[in-house]
Amino acid sequence: MIRRPPRSTPKPSSAASDVYKRQVLSLALMRLVGGGVGLYGRGVFLLPMEEDLGLGRDSISLVFALTGLQVGLLAPIAGILAQRYGGRKLLLTGSISAGLGYIFLFWVNSLFSLYMVFAIFISLGFNWSIFQAPTAITNAWFSKRKALALAILSAGVGLGGLIIVQTLEALVRASGWRATSVVAGVVIIITGIITSAIVRNNPEEKGLSPDGDSKEFKEKSKVPDSKIELTGLTAKEAIRTPLFWLLLLGVVMWLSAYGSLGLHFIPILVSKGESTRNAALFAGMYAISTFPMVLIIGWLSDRFNGNLVLSVFAIFMALSVLVLKSADSTLGFIFTVLLISPVESVWPVFWAILGRSYGRKYFDTIRGWIYGMVLLGSSGWSYIPGLLFERTGDYQLWLTILVYLMLITSGVFFVASRYPVRNTNQIN
Repeated sequence: MIRRPPRSTPKPSSAASDVYKRQVLSLALMRLVGGGVGLYGRGVFLLPMEEDLGLGRDSISLVFALTGLQVGLLAPIAGILAQRYGGRKLLLTGSISAGLGYIFLFWVNSLFSLYMVFAIFISLGFNWSIFQAPTAITNAWFSKRKALALAILSAGVGLGGLIIVQTLEALVRASGWRATSVVAGVVIIITGIITSAIVRNNPEEKGLSPDGDSKEFKEKSKVPDSKIELTGLTAKEAIRTPLFWLLLLGVVMWLSAYGSLGLHFIPILVSKGESTRNAALFAGMYAISTFPMVLIIGWLSDRFNGNLVLSVFAIFMALSVLVLKSADSTLGFIFTVLLISPVESVWPVFWAILGRSYGRKYFDTIRGWIYGMVLLGSSGWSYIPGLLFERTGDYQLWLTILVYLMLITSGVFFVASRYPVRNTNQIN
């Protein structure tokens, strides 16, 4: 059986503590900016793009779906690059690519050029700098507090949703979406350069061990190394375990709901009679509500079975969509925001389960493969709500589908909690 992380850990030295705090906070800043622009901020750009370019909502949704599939196909390569060259270089390269993409949006004048900018620059750049690189670096730096550290990164995305969405909406109203995209691109590049200058690929580069403990302190405190963290399963071995496929299925379904809601949340509220400004305000509330919840769920997942935790909160997601489906007032939208708060939590818990189950040595490669499969399985769902809206004039049918999808997701994670992986390299 896999050894559960200890509930109490030795307190690291002050200097070591500062080092690993800088790693997490720097990466959280990258997530704050990137997540605010590239995840929650997409809805701010969607409506003015639609009007300016004369495109249907299904057409723009198709761009996001196709580029998501492309990222999924190339995700294993990103994992291999992170394994070989380190997440730090991946972060810098990705942030420059994404930033240039947002700058190039200024000259977009057709569906084809919009697709090319997203396909070549933005989608891959965001995937590398916001998701792949921070996860790889954090997994290397933390063991016993892995889920909480990854949760702090995801909390940065939620905080970015509050700060960045409101800023983007104000800039779009004042200067238009094209000028706003240029500003966003410059900020992304600057943030990527600063973050990559601060972080390191792993604690060994600073003479430390995972969780920020100095090797000397760890030796004195007699904290045993976990052999699964030092060795770990290969990608081929991981794929042969039931847990791998259950995690894949559960996260694909969660992300299908999460991604489509993130893209269409503002348009959904506008279709229910809200102004674009009020819809952006609710989107900001939606983003900030994830901030405390992702930390709570990360903390819980360090103490209990992470799959079981996700199973419980998937039910909250189903309830939130059910409320949104019938909501037509401010109170209903606020209630939706409160219930939807676990939406970001899937990522830190997922990566923590993966890191603990399969070990540290081949984590980047395993993560690249499963992340690619997740994106391939979930990206097409971003197109469906836009298509249904064009056909029916509202999002009601799509929201009904999401309710059932999240209930099934809860069941998948519950089953996954009953199938712990067995590592033959681990000393029991």
